[in-house]
Amino acid sequence: MRLTTLAALAALLLLTGAGAPAPHPLTEAEVRAFMGTVEFAARSRDVQRLAGTLAAECRIELRTQINGQERVTLMTRDEYVEMLSSGYASLHELQSYDYEVTAQTITLERDAPAATVVSQVTETLVFADRRIVTHSEETVRVERRGGSLAIVAVSALTKGG
Repeated sequence: MRLTTLAALAALLLLTGAGAPAPHPLTEAEVRAFMGTVEFAARSRDVQRLAGTLAAECRIELRTQINGQERVTLMTRDEYVEMLSSGYASLHELQSYDYEVTAQTITLERDAPAATVVSQVTETLVFADRRIVTHSEETVRVERRGGSLAIVAVSALTKGG
């Protein structure tokens, strides 16, 4: 009798686990809307809103090729937010700033609530009366975290000078 009860309990646990709904995949429309909020936050120079789109464990890789010099900078979310708020040419210190997405492709993952977004971005910065225009290809990994989307990784290749 005891063995039968244990077998029934094990079967119930298996069925309960197997019946748990899988997270639904992302849609292109929701990823585009989310990336629109990222673009709006950047254009508005709203560092806190921009930080809110980044997962706590987000990793950022910035590769730059400017005036013939190449540099790679790896950052955590907190380091990136610090750079945007008070680093060299922080967003609030700029005389003028524009962030324009000219093309964007989205690849959805069917097995997981995630997507890869590749954007062509032009940034125009003016500080100390100097105007700098850069062109970047930004690759972003977006995942559903709880009830919302978050950026978990960014890799950007920027050319300019």
